[in-house]
Amino acid sequence: MNWYILIPTGLVLIALVIFLILRNQKDEKEFEHQLNDDFPVSKEEEKDRDIEKIVK
Repeated sequence: MNWYILIPTGLVLIALVIFLILRNQKDEKEFEHQLNDDFPVSKEEEKDRDIEKIVK
């Protein structure tokens, strides 16, 4: 076996897997944020938000 090739290749593959896991978690959070902000707000809720802003 040629350990000088296998060890660096294994380390690169492990780093790639860790990078992909972290990136997937970040993208999932951004996607959830987009979904939460994407729904239309009813007119009654808009009035309630305006009142809450004035009260604060």
